[in-house]
Amino acid sequence: MEHLVKLDAVVTGFHVTEQYIDCMCGKNLIKVDKSSGEILFQKEVFEKEGLSRKLIADEGQIFIYDFCTLYILNQKDYELVGKWQLGDDLSSDICGIAADQDTVYCSIRNGKIITLDRQSYQLKEFPVSESSMWSVKIYDAYLVCGTVDGKVLLLDRTTLAAEKELVLEKKNVGSLYLDGDILYAAGHDGKLFKINLRSFEIETFIKNVHKKMFDCAGIYENNLITISYPCSEIAFWNKDTLEKVKGINTPLKLSGRTYIEKDSMYLSSRNILGIDRINLNEVVCQGEKSGF
Repeated sequence: MEHLVKLDAVVTGFHVTEQYIDCMCGKNLIKVDKSSGEILFQKEVFEKEGLSRKLIADEGQIFIYDFCTLYILNQKDYELVGKWQLGDDLSSDICGIAADQDTVYCSIRNGKIITLDRQSYQLKEFPVSESSMWSVKIYDAYLVCGTVDGKVLLLDRTTLAAEKELVLEKKNVGSLYLDGDILYAAGHDGKLFKINLRSFEIETFIKNVHKKMFDCAGIYENNLITISYPCSEIAFWNKDTLEKVKGINTPLKLSGRTYIEKDSMYLSSRNILGIDRINLNEVVCQGEKSGF
């Protein structure tokens, strides 16, 4: 593990590009050189510090949600494009976010999705579910959403109508990862599901992936990587069969973010002041490090 980006506080979200890493840290957005870890530029964006913000980027813009507020900023210089208040309190805060070239999609805790047109900045509201949707991904002409009551929904991206739903369990489907037509879904009861989105059926699933909540971090070679921050565990699974390949322990805490690019996995967590980087090729080639 390499401590790539050295900062004075926890990175609560980041996005990796070909040359740079855009980080949220305290009140600031910080642009870092990906090769050297050198800080190139930073700008205060938020009025106060926060640990629950989420950041994504697309087409030269950064999208951040902070409680009930959606921010759009230029990725190059962090100039604010706009700021919208989408809710009022804990019953209407933003739970998930996705964006395509035309629209930003925000899932709201009370089961709605609010869309923002990226040209006109017009807001529209759609009732979708009786349950909150914490994970939102774009798949072809659809949105795929994981719900707190244990379902995966397939929504038409134009109408936001639910075309299909798949019941996985009774607990929150908190993390989704798309690999072509395959969806991997992490449940808060420790189950990992592999779903074929063409047939919208479960191909296989396994139990007891981690003892506490975990995320589907991404794909490396023929492996799906999961990470449990509360357990300080990273695990590798055959992406076709979900058979366990190996597991490693590394100090983590409560929550964090990951991004996989080529042989590198970039990692932030509540115990890391900045961003760490793991060489996945070295990890996969080494022998088993732990038996969790």
